[in-house]
Amino acid sequence: MSRVLVIGDPHNPPCHPGYRAFCKDLRRKHKTDTTVIIGDICDHHAISFHAANPMCPGPDDEYQLTKQMMHLWYKDFSDAIITLGNHDRRVLRLAESVNIPPQYLRDYNEVWKTPKWKWVEDIVIDDVYYFHGEGRGGLYPAFNAMKDYLMSVCMGHCHAQAGIKWRANPSKRTFGMDVGCGIDIDAYQFAYGKHIAARPILAAGVIIDGYPQHFIMPCGTGEKYHKSNFKKV
Repeated sequence: MSRVLVIGDPHNPPCHPGYRAFCKDLRRKHKTDTTVIIGDICDHHAISFHAANPMCPGPDDEYQLTKQMMHLWYKDFSDAIITLGNHDRRVLRLAESVNIPPQYLRDYNEVWKTPKWKWVEDIVIDDVYYFHGEGRGGLYPAFNAMKDYLMSVCMGHCHAQAGIKWRANPSKRTFGMDVGCGIDIDAYQFAYGKHIAARPILAAGVIIDGYPQHFIMPCGTGEKYHKSNFKKV
């Protein structure tokens, strides 16, 4: 049985400057032995089918900034498992749109210099299904996925949804955990959400022997992980 730290969508480089420290503190406090980054570890704002914000870095500068951030995440979580997110796959999706097959592209570990990371579509640990959550939505995305997969589910993707919702039948108990994310809502990359009422939930999860706990990151004014307490990379 495993003690799993689940890290929400970081979206590097516009990740909240205190989020990595928050995740490290959870690992230390709960003595986790496995780390799952639930996807969208890269934002790839400049490499997209969508219009880019003119205040954001271009593709090359974004790559250099992302690689710098990846080095820090890799240094702190060198054995992580990453469940691929839709933003992580943007380069592949754009290549496919112009008939370039994946054989012509470098793999993720080569691109980001992260030789020990394991990049997967999904993974099951202690009967809990971990995946990014692309294609899911609504008020309780992970809970609805749990009902479809007939097993406990942990997912990210839906930034404004976070928490744990349970269901039980006569023979077993299952849960859906929406992890939340680690983004910096003030970054230009997320300016599109300025007028959306539901705000992102910065959080992470710990699942010990298949039993979940969810932790909101205290990042408001005067709280431990407020961005003013950290240097921007």
